[in-house]
Amino acid sequence: MLIDPSILIIIDDDGGVIPLHSLGVSDTQQSQMSSNDLMAYALANLSDASKEGGYAVRPSTKAIPDFGFARPQASKESDMQQRNLFAAAYPVLFPYGIGGMEDARPNRVSFKDHIRWALQYYDKHFATHHSFIFVAFGILQKRNTMQSAYLQMRRQDFNVDSHSISLLTVADLKQAELQETQKEPISNLAVHLLRKHVVATNGRVMGSDHAQAAYRGMIWGTCLFLGGASLWVTINPADIHDPVAQVFAGENIDMDKFSSTLGPDANHCATNIASNPYAAAKYFRFIILTVLDTLFGIKSERGYVQSTIGILGQLVAYFGVVEAQGRGSLHLHMLLWLRHSPNSTEMHNLLQSFNFRDRIRTFIKANIHAHIDGLTEDTIRLTPRDSQLPYSRPPDPRNPTWLQDNAQFESRLVRSQQIHTCTRATCLHVKNGQLSCKRRAPWPRSDEDFVEPNGNWGPKHTVPYINAYCPNLLTSMHCNNDIKLNTNGCETKHIAWYLTAYTTKNQQPTHNTSALLASTMAYHKDNPKYNDLCQCNKLLLYRCTNVLNRQMELSAPQVVSYLMGWDDTFQSHHYVPLFTTPLLIALKRAFPEFRSKSNVQYVIILGCMARELR
Repeated sequence: MLIDPSILIIIDDDGGVIPLHSLGVSDTQQSQMSSNDLMAYALANLSDASKEGGYAVRPSTKAIPDFGFARPQASKESDMQQRNLFAAAYPVLFPYGIGGMEDARPNRVSFKDHIRWALQYYDKHFATHHSFIFVAFGILQKRNTMQSAYLQMRRQDFNVDSHSISLLTVADLKQAELQETQKEPISNLAVHLLRKHVVATNGRVMGSDHAQAAYRGMIWGTCLFLGGASLWVTINPADIHDPVAQVFAGENIDMDKFSSTLGPDANHCATNIASNPYAAAKYFRFIILTVLDTLFGIKSERGYVQSTIGILGQLVAYFGVVEAQGRGSLHLHMLLWLRHSPNSTEMHNLLQSFNFRDRIRTFIKANIHAHIDGLTEDTIRLTPRDSQLPYSRPPDPRNPTWLQDNAQFESRLVRSQQIHTCTRATCLHVKNGQLSCKRRAPWPRSDEDFVEPNGNWGPKHTVPYINAYCPNLLTSMHCNNDIKLNTNGCETKHIAWYLTAYTTKNQQPTHNTSALLASTMAYHKDNPKYNDLCQCNKLLLYRCTNVLNRQMELSAPQVVSYLMGWDDTFQSHHYVPLFTTPLLIALKRAFPEFRSKSNVQYVIILGCMARELR
């Protein structure tokens, strides 16, 4: 029997491989650790299968590069120093010690492309590894951060602010930390400058909270051209129980001859999705694009939007932002724009007409439900919730009994997916000394669909804990969903702003930003790397941005979406940023008599110019 310390396996005399638990980082050169020690750690792992076993660690003076695992260079270094560090860090994924990311090869493969290839590898070893995707994402995010810091350094205002930022001390940031803790405004102007540039730098980094600000500009720009959004939809696919998701996870399920009594059980389904974030992310993207194409009748390809009549009418645009729940699964908040929808002024005038209000009531009756005949609060309490119902297919519309089957299926799905239950872990919070629901449940009752002249509307609502839903979405995807209509009435006149903020909301802050910047500043002062002021400040921006992003919590399907280039939005149109600062400078140079005007007035002028160009 012998031990190969580089890949941490035991090969017996017959050539068989005995798998071991993770042995940690071992002394692969055997310069400070004897073979007896390695054997002792290996046998310790074999003796107890319930634990991970011991770790044999050898300290190293060579640090891993901050931006990933560099390609080995031809030199007189030892074999360990020439080895591709990615392959060395994951001996299970690269059992022969070769083929790591950015390794030396005849045809160079980029880091990003190699990661995407690995996640789609047939044996799913890369996709199901517990840390591979997070390490790869961290490396890409660091590179993205440094590139963003370089772009920020080239801005003219950064050159102006560099001197003030360079004079910042740890004591200044400690004072800002105390003020932030006490929820007081930060008094130091230099701290404001640093935070401003850190926010701007972080806004170009994938997966960061500050990148969400760009989505708000995209939504507002769409509203300027197409008017306010007509509908707000939330889709929460049932990835754990959906048989389509299980097919992506590798299960052999015949969808043409589907039977809900066959296939993996509930625990197996949950394990498949939890252990394979690539399958979960791929299913989510597939199912949302399928809903947009088949149910909503809109498709965006190569910069062109094609739309037909869907279940909600004919759409002209959509913009959705992906969000992760507490257990890591993905769901979508989406704004939809209907073709020929009236603007705010026209809507106000049309709502005074009974015929127009009756048309909206017809739309609500067909597409927004919050009531099921025969379903009352008593029957809800007596009827058990069928959590396995999503593992099914919708009733076949070709059957002669489809109407009855679909109505029964909808009733069961409402009980399973659309009943809101208030709990402290989900929606209850203390307000004015009392527990109240953040979603304002129970909702007001209504005996019929209604639309008022001031724009207030509502579906028939006899059970106050049924969340409004789109019936076609519910029966097609058998998952929880929510839908709201924007009529520009008293209750919904601010809904576009609220939904924009909610769609692109940041994570709840769990840290003191100034405290993190203070710790970064202390490290930055103790580890100077450049004498040039701009280069030094660029490194400071990188370090500050990096320490903020390390506080974020991203689920594995979110990380996979970023790695695969699927990002965190579904949008029908392509958006180009308009940088107003150079235009303002050019206007002031071309028209000196306007230099006394404020920047707000210049923005109004630019808006008029954009409207004329349209």
